[in-house]
Amino acid sequence: MAMQPAVEVHSSELSSHSEGLEVNSHPGPTAALVHNVDVPLHHLERLFLGSNAPARRLELAVRPYRLKVTEQPRGARLIGDELAVMLAGRMIERIATTFQSTGGVDDARIADAISSVVHVALKRDLAFRLIGLRQPLRPVSLSQVAFMNAILHAEHALTFGIGPTGTGKTHLAVAAGLNHVAESRFKSMIITKPHVRMEGEILTPETRADVAYDDQFAPIEDVLHDLAGHDEVRRLSNLGMVEVMPLGRLRGRTFNETFIVIDEAQNMTVRKMRMAVTRVGRASRMVITGDPTQHDLPPGEISGLGHLLHLIEGSDLAFVHQFQTEEVIRTDLVARLEALYSRDQASNALAAA
Repeated sequence: MAMQPAVEVHSSELSSHSEGLEVNSHPGPTAALVHNVDVPLHHLERLFLGSNAPARRLELAVRPYRLKVTEQPRGARLIGDELAVMLAGRMIERIATTFQSTGGVDDARIADAISSVVHVALKRDLAFRLIGLRQPLRPVSLSQVAFMNAILHAEHALTFGIGPTGTGKTHLAVAAGLNHVAESRFKSMIITKPHVRMEGEILTPETRADVAYDDQFAPIEDVLHDLAGHDEVRRLSNLGMVEVMPLGRLRGRTFNETFIVIDEAQNMTVRKMRMAVTRVGRASRMVITGDPTQHDLPPGEISGLGHLLHLIEGSDLAFVHQFQTEEVIRTDLVARLEALYSRDQASNALAAA
């Protein structure tokens, strides 16, 4: 007969953690929820034992959602965002099963128990089934869930998705925009990105690349077609509801009731960034994505993305979501290469200091 985990969950504020998770839990400031978990004493000691205790690992596993796990006389208390608390409840169940089946603390099995709970939740509970997309959008990390919810339920007119390439920033921003347009929350969506001057490229006149549509927009087109399909993208484009627009064509205009996505913003100068962010008009929203740590600007040129992030630091002007290097989701090869480049960049910065 299969052994059942000896864990009992009590909460006056939450439904049982065996039920479906709430997709639209927002990662921003919310009232903390409290979840009390009864755990047998011999399991409780293992849960909090050591600097790398399972309880501490739960808090890391649900980031960027907030969670604090504290020891109680009869179990553990979970305090934090609803999604984090509910996932942690499932994780403790799984860890208790591991304790009972192995009779000892096995770091690898505990790590597997924690990651499997997140994997199942992402696959079954946290997919975004949105009007405007041809199929459910399935996040591959809790960070993606948090960023997508931040865009869908934004309290700010300006949202940043910051982090290395391959973390899904553009994909999520465009998906949210398609949904907003489909549900008539905005009349249209504009997607733009700065032109990166390639080696040997000659521009005449000098500003041509800012206003001419070129093959550097191909990645954005790929995202649109993947999310909505070629026919739907063509229909939306013909109606003027979705437009991929060169950055220079924003100049001098004000966009009302428009969802604006600026991709690869690290390659914008301070002047171009100022021009772009001041285009936001009545009932509009802008999402800016990029990686401030790497840009293709000429030597000595300051990135407008890093400059703007510094300007708004400490203010309530925008919501900033930070993706981490370990959240790269293209392939394991890309993730490992990004980690190597990040470490090398950090080492060079220390050497130059």
